[in-house]
Amino acid sequence: MSQSILSTIKNETKGNLSLSIPLIASQLIYASSGFVGTALVARLGEDALAASVLVSTIWMTLSVLFFGILNAISVLVSHQFGAKNQQAISEIMGQSYLLGIFLTIIMILILQTMPWFLHWTTQPKHVLTLAYQYMYALLWTVPGLIALIITEQFLAGINRGKMVLRISILVVPVEITWIYLLIFGKLGLPACGVAGIGYGFATTYTLTTILLLTYLLKSKEYRHFKIFNGINRIKFHYLKELISIGLPMGLMHVIEVSTFAVATFWIAQFGTTMLAAHQIILQYLGLIITMTFGMSQAVTVRVGHAIGRQDLSAISYATFVGMFLNSIFIVSIAIAFFVVPKFFLSIDINVSNPSNAALVRDASLLLAIGGILLIFDNVRIIGFGALRGLKDTRFPMYAAFVGFWLIGLGCAYLFSFILSFQGKGIWFGLTVGIASSAIIVLARLGYMLASSKAKLK
Repeated sequence: MSQSILSTIKNETKGNLSLSIPLIASQLIYASSGFVGTALVARLGEDALAASVLVSTIWMTLSVLFFGILNAISVLVSHQFGAKNQQAISEIMGQSYLLGIFLTIIMILILQTMPWFLHWTTQPKHVLTLAYQYMYALLWTVPGLIALIITEQFLAGINRGKMVLRISILVVPVEITWIYLLIFGKLGLPACGVAGIGYGFATTYTLTTILLLTYLLKSKEYRHFKIFNGINRIKFHYLKELISIGLPMGLMHVIEVSTFAVATFWIAQFGTTMLAAHQIILQYLGLIITMTFGMSQAVTVRVGHAIGRQDLSAISYATFVGMFLNSIFIVSIAIAFFVVPKFFLSIDINVSNPSNAALVRDASLLLAIGGILLIFDNVRIIGFGALRGLKDTRFPMYAAFVGFWLIGLGCAYLFSFILSFQGKGIWFGLTVGIASSAIIVLARLGYMLASSKAKLK
């Protein structure tokens, strides 16, 4: 390998890590607030916890759809940042905030109809009452949260991942404090119960967004981007591009979330022990996949910058260096899942208690399968990040549909119910589906990289 290639790989590794580490850390910090919020609600009793689960399921489905759409912002901004076109960035951001207003209205309207759907669940009336209160509290969260996501996507697109990390470090402790105060009614504030989570989120995100936007408009480092200049007029070209890139991303995330929801429903039929093991594994997978998405976004931005500069070789280096770096981490985790499963399980349960022996056995098996699943999902997610940077988001959505819904759920049903592998069969099936999706994404990535290089030549 020549010295120039080694130097290029070294520079790309440095550039990738400088962007991906802050984005990964930020994702983990934000995820911790939801974890702490659930733990606090658990102290209110089973009714409050059940209400929060009902609402959180609906909220997550809407979030991955609408917030997935907003991920298109970093794609467009990164391209123009690489091309050093600040005027285009200003226009893109203006249209992004206009799109954010529209999505805010739609999301609020949908949330207001949710009590009608919750009414058809089998939960007791007092649980539904708590769920309605939580749902209405979340309505106030939407405007500030969407504006904050748009702004953070802008910062990621201009290679300011460290700024995103600083925001999360400042926001999450304040957020958790507000949630605690409003759930239990401390310091003279009203005791809102489970609705306190929504009001805590709303207060924190609204104040954070106001302060952040004020800073960006006043700061010498950022004000020249003029992120609000294009908000007073509609640019259909950018709006169309934001939606055409973002909507498939949102739908892809819905496919992923719904697949695991169906898997959870199926696995519940094999007893509470297997269901508990399933939930423990989902806890770890959710955390690790969150980190992988941080790397995926970094790859998206790096590919976007390379395209903006019309740097042919940098597109491939950005893709495969990012995939290699994250693969080192994921393979290490997968090996640890297989070699020392009790270490991970001991965080949730007492692995030495004989009464938990069946749970430890089932969870250890699922953890090993989950490690293999993560290796394939890492390739798929990083590959998708590169395709996103190439503005190709529709094909990965189709790949997710085929891999998750058709192959994944199809094999899960076959292995678990027809071939009688039960709970482990569902995870085997999901692994086969995700591996299939990863292969499809890799094939598409190879084609798109060749096409992009041909176009730039």
